[in-house]
Amino acid sequence: MKRWILALALGLALPALADDKAKEAKKGAPKGTPKASSLEDVLAEAEQKSAAGDPDGAVALLRKAAEQDATGEAALHLGRVLEVQYDFDLAMDAYKSAGSKLSGAKKGEALGRLSSLEDLRGVPDSVTTAESASAADNAGAWPALALAKARARQGKGDEAVALAEKARASGGGAAATAALGAAQEARGNFAAAEAAYREAITAADARVAASVGLARVLRRTGRAPEAEPLLRQVIAVAPGAIEAYKESARVKVALNRPGEAMADAATAAAMAEGDLDAQRLVQEVTVAQALSDLALGQTDMAIETLSALRDREPNLSPARVGLAKALMAKRQLDPAIAELQKAVEIDPADAEAHYQLGYVSHVLKGNAAAALPEYERAVAADPGNVVYRTNLGAALTAVKDFDRAVAELTKVTETPGYNRADAWIYLGQAHLGAKRYKDAIAALDEAVAIAPNSDQAHAFLGWCYFGLKDVDNFKKYAGKAKALGHKEPTLLQYLTRVEAGEKIK
Repeated sequence: MKRWILALALGLALPALADDKAKEAKKGAPKGTPKASSLEDVLAEAEQKSAAGDPDGAVALLRKAAEQDATGEAALHLGRVLEVQYDFDLAMDAYKSAGSKLSGAKKGEALGRLSSLEDLRGVPDSVTTAESASAADNAGAWPALALAKARARQGKGDEAVALAEKARASGGGAAATAALGAAQEARGNFAAAEAAYREAITAADARVAASVGLARVLRRTGRAPEAEPLLRQVIAVAPGAIEAYKESARVKVALNRPGEAMADAATAAAMAEGDLDAQRLVQEVTVAQALSDLALGQTDMAIETLSALRDREPNLSPARVGLAKALMAKRQLDPAIAELQKAVEIDPADAEAHYQLGYVSHVLKGNAAAALPEYERAVAADPGNVVYRTNLGAALTAVKDFDRAVAELTKVTETPGYNRADAWIYLGQAHLGAKRYKDAIAALDEAVAIAPNSDQAHAFLGWCYFGLKDVDNFKKYAGKAKALGHKEPTLLQYLTRVEAGEKIK
């Protein structure tokens, strides 16, 4: 009986006890307290905020989540949001944190994105980071495109193109296309590089890299005025993009504004103390400032300034090249050659030093054959430089290697945006030397359209029509060359004889 009463009492008490505990639980949870969100919920909410135009809200959510997340997932998402806001330093910190915690494909993405930002920020470790990304995920798009940029910077164009194409095939999107632009640029294929950069430039995660790359291609193909506004826009929205300041300095040097260039170069050097390229750029702009004195006729001042810079920095090849140019202006050719030879000893890849050595032999000494090896080295070091390749084509024409001259000069005339008469004139001359008169006329007509007062272009056209035995056009173009001041005696003698009624035989 007692046991039955005890069981009944317990049976009645347990539901009451459970009810009390439920009440206490309700009492302990204040009204309105939300359930703890999972990481997936936070990431989804942050994505919604970004899509709704509230990136600051997304950053706040992700930053708080990243502090408590041991997986690195929140830090990766945080880096992505910060990157499209052009807050590169904080994005790099987020990617570093993510890369230290994640593994596999996501680790590869975090490190690949980090490497790409390091590249823009002038961080020397960008190549090492790209290789770490590839080690984490050899098949991923971001490791491949980061490594493509690294190989392009190292001058390994073919390898860079293969990696960039792999990144595009793996879903790398616009960022992979921008990397392809850098790879094609390293190969010297400026037309393909320009097309890739223009394709990538509209995407938020590739806009800065593509804009800087496009500006560089425009400068290197003689279109520096088109490059300047692009860089101005990049610096306005992404002031941490050190590569934009560096390229802006080079563009301003190309536009003969070395004073303004120095401000950009100094900014880049101050923002990236470990970037040797930025430090060297300051010295290159110093050389450009001294050479600007040449345009003002102050040759002695330029020589004095550059001699002092060379003495302070004896292993700085641009100082020696600049000094050589100033010496050449005074026709002090042997001292100029000595400086250039020392420059290529210091830096065998200094394209400008090789070019200037070729120029001394070809233009100032009249020895095209001696110039060829140096021009070839200059073109090999900087294959997209239209000035180097034009002079190589001119020297090949002078030594009567007409077919090779045509090949080199055609590369110049087919460069996007090329609008100078020089290569067209030399191309016409090469075809003329090979007695391909109609091909020569086509090239020379292009030259005359660009430079209607070129006596040399009209003279070569005269010789083309002489070869075709076209009396009227010979008189027309040879006469125009004479009127423009052409002095070559053989052409003028034939013109006099033909105008007197003699037939072309």
